[in-house]
Amino acid sequence: MSPTRISILVLAAAVILSACGGAPPPPAAAAASGKMAPEFELRDLDGKPFQLSATKGSVRLVDFWTTWCAPCREEIPMFKELHAAYGGKGFTLIGIAMDDEGVDAVKPFAEKNAIPYTTLIGSEDVATSFGGVVGYPTKFLIDRDGKIVETWVGPVPKTILEKHIRALL
Repeated sequence: MSPTRISILVLAAAVILSACGGAPPPPAAAAASGKMAPEFELRDLDGKPFQLSATKGSVRLVDFWTTWCAPCREEIPMFKELHAAYGGKGFTLIGIAMDDEGVDAVKPFAEKNAIPYTTLIGSEDVATSFGGVVGYPTKFLIDRDGKIVETWVGPVPKTILEKHIRALL
């Protein structure tokens, strides 16, 4: 194997391992790109039901995260900026919190951090329907037609997300 190829593999492993959970994405999650996003219904922080289909026609970023995950927390300011910049232009950001304590842990955290975008209480069934989530954060970018066009495990720079979001808007 060439030194360049080894360097690329080491860099890829470092990025993947920077996610909370520390495991590489399962083959199903990696294969999720190009498939239609699964329909789901989850509750928001006020207990109201939310369905992905309610955002049909918009570009969606679905982020599986937890309150205890440092990279997840570090992305919140960036998500707030993306929500402010593109929320009125056909972009919807959906945070799916996977904390075991559910709304009891997530609602106070979301209020303290003034999270303005849709925040839902997740379930393993929904995570599995996306192809599985083994590390946090895990993000799925969904185009206006409902197709998953990108999947990321671990933190992603704003420039990368913004480039992909703009291309779909």
